[in-house]
Amino acid sequence: MLLTSLIAMVLTLPVGLVPDSEMQSVSGGSFWMGTNRDELEQVAARTRLRGIGPLLNEVPAHEVHVDNFHIDRFAVTNQQFSQFVENNPGWRRDHIDKAMHNGRYLEHWTELGPTGEQLSHPVTFVTWQGAAAYCQWRGKRLPTEAEFEWAAQDGVSRAAYPWGDAEPSDDLVNWGGNNIDTTVAVGSYPPNGRGLYDMAGNVWQFTADPWLGSYAELLEDPAKAKAASSDPNIRRVVRGGSWGANAANLRIRYRDSHRPFDAREMVGFRCAR
Repeated sequence: MLLTSLIAMVLTLPVGLVPDSEMQSVSGGSFWMGTNRDELEQVAARTRLRGIGPLLNEVPAHEVHVDNFHIDRFAVTNQQFSQFVENNPGWRRDHIDKAMHNGRYLEHWTELGPTGEQLSHPVTFVTWQGAAAYCQWRGKRLPTEAEFEWAAQDGVSRAAYPWGDAEPSDDLVNWGGNNIDTTVAVGSYPPNGRGLYDMAGNVWQFTADPWLGSYAELLEDPAKAKAASSDPNIRRVVRGGSWGANAANLRIRYRDSHRPFDAREMVGFRCAR
């Protein structure tokens, strides 16, 4: 099945553009995306990694340009995603095609949907296709990996984390060091310099981009990435780290991947336009 068919499944007409108050305008620009290999030993030591292996996908640093765009100030919540499901019954847990998820899609909801504190927490147990469909319904799209990295920084410095160069701490981020071991309400921690919340920690966030390995591999064959974008089965880039992340995962330039149909408790998303 074509990717466009998956996303368009039983969608109603978009509800229209979300008011600007829910999104942040980000001026485009050119920046160095990724990390040079000669920096990795220092990064590993600072973040207490045993080796540089997990960091190699950031190599090499390369100049990238992004145009002006808007991005959600917060990750999409359970309450927001429940509105999407209500308006698009084909995305209900009891209606969605079993071939489109791993059996855990929205497993944390009751039959009536999310309840209580869940409403303000970022939605998890969603698939990449579900995330893309939600964004389309809102008149938006998933952010590209470059947009996410550019938005996570302040546009001036080259700090390690969205909040700066200070090491992760319990007052800055929901991460593996504070033993909360689950999501918290969006916006529970200070925003970055662009006014965006939870660009690190709480949940990993899907991006639009297919995962094709390190930047070195991508730069060798840019056409491969374009072709892979239409493959519904290819892994997708996730950014930001989650409630279980270590200090290395929370870094602005850290990148990882996730299977598109694998609904899990630590992966959510936000939209861009």
